[in-house]
Amino acid sequence: MPPAEPAPPRGTEPDVAVRIVGLVAADDAVARAEALLTPAELARARRGTPAVHRRRVLLRAALRTALASELGVRPERVPLTATSAGRPQLPAGTGLDANCSAAGPLGIVAVGRGHRVGVDLERVTPWSPGVLDEGWLDPTEQRALVRLPGRARPLAVARAWTRKEAVLKARGTGLRDDPAAAVTRIGCDGGPVAGWTVRDVDVPNGWVASLAVAPIEEPRR
Repeated sequence: MPPAEPAPPRGTEPDVAVRIVGLVAADDAVARAEALLTPAELARARRGTPAVHRRRVLLRAALRTALASELGVRPERVPLTATSAGRPQLPAGTGLDANCSAAGPLGIVAVGRGHRVGVDLERVTPWSPGVLDEGWLDPTEQRALVRLPGRARPLAVARAWTRKEAVLKARGTGLRDDPAAAVTRIGCDGGPVAGWTVRDVDVPNGWVASLAVAPIEEPRR
């Protein structure tokens, strides 16, 4: 799958840019992407299987390229590091924040200008009643899912998960925080989640993606 053109999310703030990227590429393209990464980024990518390594390299290079266009520097010169939890991190003086996610051959990159951002991308999988017992859904979400027609449940479950993950990634905590506490509105378009503005992102059929946003000067916990 070749890299797609940048795709703006529906209804998001103008100071947040979202790009959909393909994570399948020839060996020479992967090698060029590797040249943009730091030794630490390469070491992390190599801890996965060969397929995971390639996806991590391509996604990180896409993130660096998106940030480079904002900062006016070469991608390899972007002052991008990571927190202890692995979240992308930029110096405070840049006024930028970034996040990314991948699901198989597809990736997504978000860059916030003066905004804290979190993004998550997942495949839509078949409905299974067992999801109700996995512990990441609030009781109100569980009841709302059960009331939906069966055909609507796979997409609703994926939407709920990506919205929660987007918020937790924006916080910088990931799954160290209880996802059940970030209650979403099942079957509804976006809306606030745990104090964050959350939007759905347009992605190809078979995937869903969500973006969480808050001004950097007003962090949400």
